[in-house]
Amino acid sequence: MRFDVEDLNLNERRVIERILKSATNKDYDKNIEMDQLHKELYEIIKGKRYLLVLYIDNSNGEICGQSLKSLFLGDCANGSKIIVASWGIKAVADFMSAVEPYIYKRSLDPEESWNLFKNVVSKNNGQEEEAKAMMNNPKIVEIGKSIVERCRGNPFTIRTIGRMLLSDMESENNNNNNLVEAKYWFSSFLEKFSRIPQQHINTLLVLKLGCYDILPLPLKRCFLYYCRLFPKGFEIESEILINLWVAQGFIYSDSSPEKSMEDAGYEYFKDLEDKYFFELTRRDDYFRDRSFETIGRKFCVPDPMHELGILVSGATRSTQYVSFELESSSKVPTSVAFQAKRLRALIVFRKDELGRETEKGLSQSICDKNTTDYKLLRVLNLHNSGVPNSIGNLKHLRYLDISGNPDIKALPNSITMLHCLITLKLSSCYGLKELPRDIKKLINLKHLEIDWCYSLTYMPRGLGQLTQLETLSEFVLSNYKKGNIGNSCSLKELAKLNNLRGELKIKNLGNSEDDYSYKILEAKEHLRSLTLSWDSTANVGVDNASKSNATPEKQLECLEPHPNMSELALVGYGGIKFSGWLSSLRNLTKFSLRQCNCQHLSPLSQVRSLRVLILDQMTNLEYIISKDVVFDSSAEDNLLTSLYEIRLTELPNLEGWWQEEHPTTTSSSPSSLPSFRRLRRLVIEDCPKLRSMPLYRNLRDYLVLDNTSFDTFQHTINACRSDSSFPFLRWLKTLCIIGIKKLDISQCDNIKWERFRNLRFLRLDYLPKLDKLPDGLQHLTRLEQLHIWRCNIKTLPEWIGNFKSLKNLGISVCPYLNSLPQALESLHRLETLEIEDCAILFQRCQRETGKDWDKIQHIPNLKIRQPQSSLSPRF
Repeated sequence: MRFDVEDLNLNERRVIERILKSATNKDYDKNIEMDQLHKELYEIIKGKRYLLVLYIDNSNGEICGQSLKSLFLGDCANGSKIIVASWGIKAVADFMSAVEPYIYKRSLDPEESWNLFKNVVSKNNGQEEEAKAMMNNPKIVEIGKSIVERCRGNPFTIRTIGRMLLSDMESENNNNNNLVEAKYWFSSFLEKFSRIPQQHINTLLVLKLGCYDILPLPLKRCFLYYCRLFPKGFEIESEILINLWVAQGFIYSDSSPEKSMEDAGYEYFKDLEDKYFFELTRRDDYFRDRSFETIGRKFCVPDPMHELGILVSGATRSTQYVSFELESSSKVPTSVAFQAKRLRALIVFRKDELGRETEKGLSQSICDKNTTDYKLLRVLNLHNSGVPNSIGNLKHLRYLDISGNPDIKALPNSITMLHCLITLKLSSCYGLKELPRDIKKLINLKHLEIDWCYSLTYMPRGLGQLTQLETLSEFVLSNYKKGNIGNSCSLKELAKLNNLRGELKIKNLGNSEDDYSYKILEAKEHLRSLTLSWDSTANVGVDNASKSNATPEKQLECLEPHPNMSELALVGYGGIKFSGWLSSLRNLTKFSLRQCNCQHLSPLSQVRSLRVLILDQMTNLEYIISKDVVFDSSAEDNLLTSLYEIRLTELPNLEGWWQEEHPTTTSSSPSSLPSFRRLRRLVIEDCPKLRSMPLYRNLRDYLVLDNTSFDTFQHTINACRSDSSFPFLRWLKTLCIIGIKKLDISQCDNIKWERFRNLRFLRLDYLPKLDKLPDGLQHLTRLEQLHIWRCNIKTLPEWIGNFKSLKNLGISVCPYLNSLPQALESLHRLETLEIEDCAILFQRCQRETGKDWDKIQHIPNLKIRQPQSSLSPRF
């Protein structure tokens, strides 16, 4: 049964009514009191054995569980069953925690509990006699009874815990008549079991039986691998985890030969996600490409599942997969070094990765002197922890992460001896100047990540021989002015790497030594994101240009990607026109331009799939669509229909969307103006000349207007005022109005603030003519954050007390604000008050002595900063 109502009593009543109707086949009068319904239910289940099937919705699982306690108070017969179905783990967990005390009619006494536990653990594959003798050992009995005590006489818990302990012992082929080993297993299990809150124990066991135990063995292995290596709540990108699984040999691909291990790993991950073993922590709803539904997003294991994974993952002393936090000693813990020869995975966490203070990277690796001890390693993560010079000794290594090491200038030459290496991560090695000259010897390399390696000036010759490469985050062309031409890799070698997937950034385009006489990228059908960046320092002379005939337009023409490309960015493109292939990218969803010379972007009008448009630092751009594009009023404009997000930043000469005034902009009916149909996010920053744009009245996520004309916003407001039935920014969550120097209170009062009913965040910043808050703001009753910066307001109105949901109030550089309103005392949800560079308020908000202290003393987080004497209002 399913119910989607909010009132708790109504929930309970509906559930009971449906149960009674199912049992008696009759309807019940709505006027019958709840007590009568309880009595009738009691009479029906008294002394009977029943099966109850419940569906718990995620949104009200806790309400459902708490309100149904009374169902289990009846004197029902033993053997009654309840089946709980839900789309989410939390709903089941809430339900189980609510009803657990009523599931079992009789708890076992301590002696019965111990006997049951002994019987379960003693069933050991033909070694019952030895196991029974072991269970009579005083030390084992002491530890075992501590385990049983936490089960509180619940036979289901005792039986399941005993089986888990037995499974742990058998999984490592330990001989249970060895008392030393047995004591270790029991004490280790007790340590893990004791970490679980008492109220979660039965929930975890239900999840084990209902979720974990039915997983195929490969999925169990992959799930437990995460739980062993990563702490609770740790976010990880799905492709990183998949690469780790591949390196450990967990992935089996028995389908077509064209299917890669990574593709199979993706299916593993999706299967675990669908079963709620992983949950998405960051989502972007704009992109629905099936193949990229998971890739590039961050996930974690829900807390109940992580606790379950720790409980069933076995003892840490014998594990092959280890992670630890690097302390100030910068040494491998003794417990890890002790088992070095068995390790298959070693991950070192720096404090900043776990939310603690950041430390500088190490110039010498923590395991530099002991690499021979780790000879069986498949996975080594030394992020921000140095790199051993003898890394080549790890012959079986398949995954190496030495990213985040800014002090590394060059990699050890021995790294090219890692012939089994599949993944090499070097991102954020800012000082790295070159890759190994013999990198072509890494014949199994599939993933090479070098993002943010700013010091790299070229790619080594021979890179094109690594034809298995699927990930190459950046390809750096050599600048002929800086040398290294003889050792560098050219675009011709890049053309050979047709298995590349995901993202690729090509840097330093425009050098005269490169050959642009053939197509370089068109065969790379698996690439999804491409950034083409021209070298801003390369001024190709006339003689050099004549050798290659490489004008910017010619270069762009030869860099035509496969039509499957979904994201494209051009940085520093010096051409005036775009290539014709731009309009043929039928799957293009995101297009970015930065520091380009284009005057308009008319080819984009043919791209039907575009979702995100980002334009930044383009001094020549005057219009988006030129007058050469004929507007057809009977046809939908592709961009108006498809765009979800627009970012326009530092476009000093941008005047409008169309070069010529749109035919309908002169219409007498503002509501007939062209509008973005799906636009949810809009940022306009430093576009002072922008006067005309299509209306943007469907925004949902955010609107930022910074140092730009207020005209486009005013046009949207006027259009909606003339058509009151049209939803104007009804679902907008965030609004920032910044640096509009001519904006005064009269213009603000003309805004229909009551239509912003769902606004959660409002920032008013650098508005020198704003001397008070508009009265219409008092209608924003769902506001959670309000920031008032660099304004000349003198008082805050008492109607600020309407903001009952307000959690954060920030006031900065408001020199004339002379007091806080009394209404702040009524804002019980207000968690943070920040006041900065407000001399008068600083004095009035002093603890105990300030005149406004009584108004704010209830706020938990007060950040009242002393004004800087050198700081003057920036008006």
